[in-house]
Amino acid sequence: MKTNEILAQMLDILRRETELYQTMSGVMDKERDAALQSNLIALNEAGIEKENILVALGLLEKQRLDLLSDLADMLGSPSPELSLNRISQIVDEPFAGQLQQARLDLSTIVESVKDANQRNKQIFEHSRELIQGSYNLLSEMVTSNQIYYRTGAIQNTSSVGNCVCDEI
Repeated sequence: MKTNEILAQMLDILRRETELYQTMSGVMDKERDAALQSNLIALNEAGIEKENILVALGLLEKQRLDLLSDLADMLGSPSPELSLNRISQIVDEPFAGQLQQARLDLSTIVESVKDANQRNKQIFEHSRELIQGSYNLLSEMVTSNQIYYRTGAIQNTSSVGNCVCDEI
């Protein structure tokens, strides 16, 4: 396979990865809205969509790494050293400019997805804290039969709740 063919395939993969990350960004916005509305069904759907996108991204990334390995062999350079920036410095136009643009587009959308992920993480952590607070409040209300001693100390008895029956 020729270098130009590999570069064209790599650009196509980078374009598709960028599109998938844009889709992921939209799904993460839906996930945020669902979390704010406590819509469990929409949250589950968003989770499934994200998993599907991640699978597709994993397959594309494997293809990209295979192409990168082939390109490294053709250019005589170790593949770990071949970043998009480095490849764009080695190859001629129009691929150099297209690779730079693909790198810029991909890094921009990945940063956007990272920010959305961090934002959603904060929403979920806040929700968890609210639920934990509610649970603690309810747990304290359930424990009755507190005994006050002359010293002012409070001791909870081990049994909680009462059972009343009019028949024996």
